[in-house]
Amino acid sequence: MGALEELLELSSSNLNSAVKVWKEEGGKIVGYWCSYIPSEIIHAGKLFPYKVKGLSAKTTSKADVYMSPFNCMWSRSILELAYEGEYDFLDGLVGSNQCDHNRRAHELWVEKIGIPFDEFIDIPNKIQGELALDWYREELRRFKNDLENYFHVLITSDALLNSINMFNKNRILLRQLHELQKEKHPVLRGSDLHKIFIAGVSTTPEEYNKLLTRLLEEIHEREPPSNYRARIMVCGWCGDDTTLRNEIEGLGALVVTDNCCFGTKDYWNLVEIDSHPLDSIAKSYLQRIPCPRMADGFSDRLNYIKMMVDEYNVDGIIFNRIQSCDFYGTDGFLLKSRENDIGVPISEPLIQEYGGGDEGRLRTRCEAFIEQIEK
Repeated sequence: MGALEELLELSSSNLNSAVKVWKEEGGKIVGYWCSYIPSEIIHAGKLFPYKVKGLSAKTTSKADVYMSPFNCMWSRSILELAYEGEYDFLDGLVGSNQCDHNRRAHELWVEKIGIPFDEFIDIPNKIQGELALDWYREELRRFKNDLENYFHVLITSDALLNSINMFNKNRILLRQLHELQKEKHPVLRGSDLHKIFIAGVSTTPEEYNKLLTRLLEEIHEREPPSNYRARIMVCGWCGDDTTLRNEIEGLGALVVTDNCCFGTKDYWNLVEIDSHPLDSIAKSYLQRIPCPRMADGFSDRLNYIKMMVDEYNVDGIIFNRIQSCDFYGTDGFLLKSRENDIGVPISEPLIQEYGGGDEGRLRTRCEAFIEQIEK
């Protein structure tokens, strides 16, 4: 089996082969919700950091007993899977205040289902200023201490440095893969690159580095597309749902880059070691490409999108969000208002049903936007 096929397998299910092997060997797995929860700290305690996902949920009937239909489908789907026992392999769960929907789902998981180790990290809503950094640093220090006390591990500075280097290698390899999208005829589909990222938050960083290295060696054996209609950047909240990318590529366009938390936003910036490892993690995570929840982060997101449009020769931006996501709803409006400044067409925000079911509508909207670009 090639590296790409192995990565696609890891991304296709929650209880994947990496999880099974780790549990069979007696390892502990700590789930987390948000990309502002540093995997390095979990890994430094010889634990498996695993980002929870909801795509395999067939229904949300159990979650809907406690959560409103106006809560986002992603949060409800993850809670549903927890009720169904699909996340019984987790030994701990780390939540955050990334949004009210996610926070409530985490609370219900802990209160109604139970989890051996429960942690909650209060992430600042601003990225600028010493007060925000001090707060976040103390939250991460408490998190580290709680992991040590519960799992009877010692998270040393050397262990943190090793984990930082390990995850930085992940990011460097992913960026090397992403650089291939600059080519006139990229050999990798944007939908596959999205699944490759999902695989990375579903396995150990050691195994991920091996697979990415192999993939970079094997990738040039693939046949690139001979022609395409447009080069598209996807912005907004797609999560672990590849439906939108599939529809865009099914219409003959290419997804060459993105600005998503299950994507470049998570791996673009390295952790820069300029002080104590824990302080370096806090500073680097808080100053990465900001999420729309960061009230003072729009100008940084805008500059990043401009850079991506230029470097990846983007013809147009498709912005999407899932139903009831206010953060990305606001961000989509702000981004559309700067369309002339960015210099390429931007779609009106597409509201997507998480997990599929509205492929026809998405296809129609994407087709109309691609035709607009072609004209």
